[in-house]
Amino acid sequence: MRNSIMKKIVLKRTGGPEVLEILEVKEPDIEDGEVLIDIRATGLNWSEVMIRNGDWPVEIQNGFCLGSECAGVVEKAGKGVQRLSPGDRVALLYVKAYTQEEQGCYAEKIAVPEECVLKLPEGLDFREAAAVPMAILTTYDSMVIHSPLPESGTVVVTACSGSVGIAAVQIAKRRGLRVIATTRSGEKKSAIVELGGEVVVASDPVRLKEKVAQLAGSEGVDYIFDPIGGETATQLLSLLSGEGTYVGYGNLGGNEFTVSSSFRFHQLKIHGYVVLRNLADPQKMQAVWNEAISLIETRDVVVPVHKTFPLYEAAQAHREFENHKHFGKLILVQ
Repeated sequence: MRNSIMKKIVLKRTGGPEVLEILEVKEPDIEDGEVLIDIRATGLNWSEVMIRNGDWPVEIQNGFCLGSECAGVVEKAGKGVQRLSPGDRVALLYVKAYTQEEQGCYAEKIAVPEECVLKLPEGLDFREAAAVPMAILTTYDSMVIHSPLPESGTVVVTACSGSVGIAAVQIAKRRGLRVIATTRSGEKKSAIVELGGEVVVASDPVRLKEKVAQLAGSEGVDYIFDPIGGETATQLLSLLSGEGTYVGYGNLGGNEFTVSSSFRFHQLKIHGYVVLRNLADPQKMQAVWNEAISLIETRDVVVPVHKTFPLYEAAQAHREFENHKHFGKLILVQ
């Protein structure tokens, strides 16, 4: 039987949003142990903007299809598939989408191994579901398992208007911790306050440190969750109390930061975290998902959908992403 035709968004060169092209291609075949997912919604992540810009090197040959995060319905199941059936509602955080150019979620359909597919709970629509995997898996795995939050004290969450930062604020608050949440935009302050965070608005790292220090007081901070790095990390590390933890999960502000030699005497813990590496094993990802998804089901953690775009408007979605005006997740729908 001939494969149906589907649409997907690819880039054949790096550059601005205009390099994203719409192609019509055959839907993928499924191998033994694989399922074909009819994608209903795709979550956008900053790494995709970096790939498109050329800031995240990938090999582009016939057209790189972006996107690692989506939600949809199992359309077909290959031989040997046991856990999933056609009609099942599922989600995906597909690590191999960063290395296999045809395996992105900016598409109408994707074929993936059954072991990589995450089952969805009832009560989430596809837009909500597509906003969840990267945010909840990153925050739960890093803050609960990899680098556990303290039992008490003050947590600083930087860049907290994105989906991961939003989830991090909620996880820390749910554990009874005080949260100081930072953002560059005063327009997002009220939304962060609703999450339970005490907000610091600043773009300059030195000014950011001063404002956080003023809120934290003489006891300093006990845990920092930061995707910025660079000079922001250098400044905030000076506020960590004895045996405090810094978790860096990105380098938006630069690859290098300075740590005072006194970190040894204060026994500070400085951890790097990359979800695409730490959860590259599908079995480990499934285990973390099974633990964390209850927070989504109970609405203890909510990742807001800021705006949706049709798949064919992926370029416009990228333009909005780069304007940094959103709070929460941008979603492609079909």
